[in-house]
Amino acid sequence: MGGKEMKNKVYKTIISLGIIIVILGLSVIMVNAQFINFEETPLITLYKSPETLDMLIFISPQYNLDNEIISVINNYIKAVKVDLGWNAKIIAITEANNDYEVIDQIIEDYYQKYEIKACIMVGEDTNTPLAGDCDYMEKPSTVPWFTIGGREAYEKTSQGIISKPYKMDICVSLLYPTHAQDYFSKKWQIINAFEKFGKQRNIDYLKEITVFESSEINANSKEIYQNIKNYSNLNYLEDTNYEKLETSLKKYHSMYFVHGHSNPAGTYINGNEKIWFSAENLDEIKSPFFGADGCYVAGWFSNQKDNNNLDSSISATYYGSKIFTSKYIKTMVLGLLSQNGYDYSVSFIENALPKLTEGITLAESVIGSSFTGDFIIIGDPTFHFNL
Repeated sequence: MGGKEMKNKVYKTIISLGIIIVILGLSVIMVNAQFINFEETPLITLYKSPETLDMLIFISPQYNLDNEIISVINNYIKAVKVDLGWNAKIIAITEANNDYEVIDQIIEDYYQKYEIKACIMVGEDTNTPLAGDCDYMEKPSTVPWFTIGGREAYEKTSQGIISKPYKMDICVSLLYPTHAQDYFSKKWQIINAFEKFGKQRNIDYLKEITVFESSEINANSKEIYQNIKNYSNLNYLEDTNYEKLETSLKKYHSMYFVHGHSNPAGTYINGNEKIWFSAENLDEIKSPFFGADGCYVAGWFSNQKDNNNLDSSISATYYGSKIFTSKYIKTMVLGLLSQNGYDYSVSFIENALPKLTEGITLAESVIGSSFTGDFIIIGDPTFHFNL
């Protein structure tokens, strides 16, 4: 046998022995693997997720299998990650778990693990507790979802959740299209809303805040609204007329508020001449933020009267639906925003608005303060200004 052939044979023998040794070694590892306590080895870092979780996005049974909706929400999640560094998770609500108390438990479980900041509830078929039911007006409640502590955290009667002040632990936003619309219309409203929330992230704070208020209802709230002067250029109009209202719709505002006797479709902003601010105006307002301060502004109209249930919305004009049709509005707060009469502040204007003017997200501006139970957020809870 030649020297070259001998050398090749030696190499083959060495390789064969090496393979056998590796196989035997792997066998030993596999046999002993069951005895390895991964909690006592640095390898545990490979099995733990380094991510935090800041926001949950619940999709109702009607929409949770729609790939186009899921896709646009994922794009929104990516935009929020780039902008804020927040991590978000989509959770599908099924027919089996579509109960507001079950949803509340899911939220609380995630809160205990991650201390999440916000939830967006997508889909009008999401089972939602009742806050108010008067005549043909309905008002949802987010109290069970924004409080921590289960049923012990809020009071409930057969008429719904009592609208007393509750501490907001989590910012909860509703994104509910009108029930009476066809599926295609509702689907594209949801898609367009998330595209608006995701693409228009950079909103400059212009320091221009406009408030229309009726003298018929502002005996105590007027002073609260005047405090806005401390951190903004306040354009306060008491008992205005239609000319000034029309002029305001042509200007740009950082925030735009109306306060007076209200229903879901609008607000009387003049106590003497009954000047009506219609929710239809929201399609013209050039402001990323809108607030309606008054009774039942956080609700909608239904075909059912006073049955102590949260009934479906009909195709009538109401504030909440305008998040889908407005070009500029990214978020709105609806409810008793200048409420007082307590030993401590429960006013959105006092508790949250100063933080918003400092560039804090809407979610973070409301967390930790108490608000009346009919206070509803609609739109993007990650909204914030650039200073």
